[in-house]
Amino acid sequence: MLEKEGCKLFTSALAHNKSIVHLDLSKCNMGVSGVKNLSEALKTNSTIKSLNLYRNIVDVDGARSLGEAMKHNKVISFLDIGHNRIRITGLKAIIDGITANPESKLTKLGIRANFINDEGLSELFEKLVFAEGKHQLTHIFME
Repeated sequence: MLEKEGCKLFTSALAHNKSIVHLDLSKCNMGVSGVKNLSEALKTNSTIKSLNLYRNIVDVDGARSLGEAMKHNKVISFLDIGHNRIRITGLKAIIDGITANPESKLTKLGIRANFINDEGLSELFEKLVFAEGKHQLTHIFME
C-alpha cells in the first residue's frame, strides 16, 4: 500500500520518470495529500499514458489538484478516478482542467461510484462528449 509518506517519495521520482507508461495505483489509500503530490508530478511527467487511481480517497480537494494537473499534462489518455468521493465539484474541476488544455490526449475516463448526480453527468457529456473539437471522450466508465 502506498500511503502518504511513500507517496511523497514515489511522486518526486515520478516527475522525472522516462519509462513508466501504465501506472495502476488503485486501492493505495493515497488520500488527498498523496494525490496532491501525484498531481504535481503529473504536470511534468511525459510518459504516463494510463493512470488508475480507483479507490484512493481522492475526495473533492484531490480532484481539484488532478484538474490542475490535467491543465498541463499532454500524454494521459486513460484516467480512472472511480470510487473516490469526488462529487460534482471534483468532477467539474477535472473537466475544467481537461478542457483548458488544448493538448490533452484524454479519451477514456472512469468515474464510477463518486456521488455524481445528473448535473455532473450533464456537464461531462456537454463538455467532453458532445462538444466539437479536441476534447472528446471515446470511453466513459460509470455506474
